[in-house]
Amino acid sequence: MRLNIKRKTDNNVTGEENPKKPSYKPNRKARAGKRALRNTIFAVLVAAFSLAVLVFVIYHLYDYIAAKPKFEFISVGRVEHTIGATALIVREETVITSKSKGELVTKATEGSRVAASQELAMVVPSNMSSIVNNLRNTQSQISEVQQELIMSGKAEGAEHIYDDVDEDILPIIDLLRQDSMNGNLCNTSSYESSLAVLLDKREKELAKMDFDDERLNILRSEASGYENQLAKSAAIIKSPAPGVAGIVSFKLDGLEDELSFDVLLEAEPSKIKEYINNSQGAITSDLSVEEDENVARIAQNEEQYLAVIMSGKDVKAEDFAVDTTHNINIASVGVTIDNCTVVRSTPCDDGLLVVFSTSRHVESLIGFRTVNIEIVITSTSGLRVQTTSLVKPDYDRGIASIYINNDGFAEKVDVLIKDYDREFAIIAPIDDGGVPNVKTVIITNPSAVEPGDKVE
Repeated sequence: MRLNIKRKTDNNVTGEENPKKPSYKPNRKARAGKRALRNTIFAVLVAAFSLAVLVFVIYHLYDYIAAKPKFEFISVGRVEHTIGATALIVREETVITSKSKGELVTKATEGSRVAASQELAMVVPSNMSSIVNNLRNTQSQISEVQQELIMSGKAEGAEHIYDDVDEDILPIIDLLRQDSMNGNLCNTSSYESSLAVLLDKREKELAKMDFDDERLNILRSEASGYENQLAKSAAIIKSPAPGVAGIVSFKLDGLEDELSFDVLLEAEPSKIKEYINNSQGAITSDLSVEEDENVARIAQNEEQYLAVIMSGKDVKAEDFAVDTTHNINIASVGVTIDNCTVVRSTPCDDGLLVVFSTSRHVESLIGFRTVNIEIVITSTSGLRVQTTSLVKPDYDRGIASIYINNDGFAEKVDVLIKDYDREFAIIAPIDDGGVPNVKTVIITNPSAVEPGDKVE
């Protein structure tokens, strides 16, 4: 008799026990897939939420920033249209020659006014160089102590001296910073020369003050002792007598005896152009002096002449007739010379040769032979605003709008454009005596608001 026996296998292929029971591996894969799906959905939800929050923040931040109008009072100013040129500077000068060899030690400040027979400098023999160094080190210490006393408020009146000089220094520093950012180093020596004159002027004024400080008294006594030692062996340079007084400079370029007012009036324009092109801007000084060498010059009569050759469509001979006056801006020294008088106006192949005469700012320009200038052609004064404050300006018709703050709300006001340049515009009310005026608060970024918006 044959038995029918069924075998049980591991995979239950041939067996019949638990035929509906699922295997272990398919269950594990299913659970892993579900977890992955849940994680994916969660990540998508988190990303979507984060994006929504970011959009919300950006929208409201932008809305907050854009809704912030900027205000300022309308001011009185002017808009100028200028022509640029390089000017050759000539003065009536007396040159002083040294009769000995050595090192120059100045006693008068560069660019200061001096009297006839005044001691200007010493020429010290080379064997006394150590005393010269001691003097200069002591002078440096004096400057440091003075600044310390000023910072501590113990020098009444000194702050006023600093403020006066700083007012002249700051425009030069701004120009130097701007040129440095633009990679322009051409005017560096000019700026340096201007700063040196101003700093010397400040030290001279401070030296007259009594700081009532023992340290400073000792240092000044030491400096005086060194000067006395040097004076015993040095050759003294004095302003010539009789009658030679003016503004002193120890910077020379060799053209002092060659250039004069008569040369500017009589020379061919081509010759003056040659001087302009070949002359250095800022004149330098040399402390090492040779025998029979020029060491100083004195500008007399407080008069100087600026010769330029101008070209371009805006240059018209009738605008620069002899005896007409013009304002000249000199950015490198931060000055404007008003009412410069034309003493020569000659058409030439390169345009127009014009020679100006002025008695102003001789001290500021004493260290220059050539300088870049801007000659004012036209000037309009009045209510001045930034051109970016104008709304839909029509420069051909001379009209525009501005937005003003009227009791906390933006109000549109139509105005006349009298003149403008790239930065500013001179405006006027359409109705005489109306808005705007100097009491008007203008919105300087009009794109931030619309008329009627609350702007408090």
